Amino acid sequence: MNQKKKQIERSHLEKFISNENFNEIVYNIKESERPDFIVKLNDRLVSIEHTRLLNPELQEKEQYKDKIIKKAQKIFEKKHREKLYVLMTFHEIKLQGERNKEEEYINHVFEIVERIYLNNKDFEFHISSKLNSPGVSNLIERIDINNSLNFNLWQHFGAYIVESIDQKWFTNVIQKKEKDIIHYDEKVDEHWLLLVSDFGIKASTKCFYGFDFSKINTKFDRIYLYSFMPDNITIVK
Repeated sequence: MNQKKKQIERSHLEKFISNENFNEIVYNIKESERPDFIVKLNDRLVSIEHTRLLNPELQEKEQYKDKIIKKAQKIFEKKHREKLYVLMTFHEIKLQGERNKEEEYINHVFEIVERIYLNNKDFEFHISSKLNSPGVSNLIERIDINNSLNFNLWQHFGAYIVESIDQKWFTNVIQKKEKDIIHYDEKVDEHWLLLVSDFGIKASTKCFYGFDFSKINTKFDRIYLYSFMPDNITIVK
């Protein structure tokens, strides 16, 4: 059992059942492999399968951006001892297979951060690019650098358009999960599916406006859609 993955799943579940709109009393949560959890409610035993709604294409792009920033951070830390808090938004960036293109991105990020640092290192500083500016460079849209927090953190961030969910993709996620029901290790009274979105990265942010949940046919007795960051519950079934 992957302990880190299970910790994330449990944190999602615990926040979900703590929501004021969840109208069940939970007496016990038992971790499992299949399903992810066995939960004792007041009058029945329930299996809960957890899954995070992630757009694979967006996730790959975010991982690529993070890779660029982390490698630039390593170069900086080899040259300077300063602890920096760096937030960065890229312009639309295409995945590149060429190693020299990736190195170009890494060096560019490093050079921008180093230039700002060297020009201000004798002071406690917090520098941000203007919200309505055309951008810091062709690669970087916005940047925020702070040396007053006394810890290192470099990451990408930013506002973005929330993409509408694709009904076919959403249905396939549910169908894939329900195939495992016959392999569950323990007999229960009901089978639930907990779908978690909006947990802090763009690839997890989903818009369900106008989505017709009535078209979903499933073996699950209940399906909940839980938006983690805003702490909202939608009953799919």
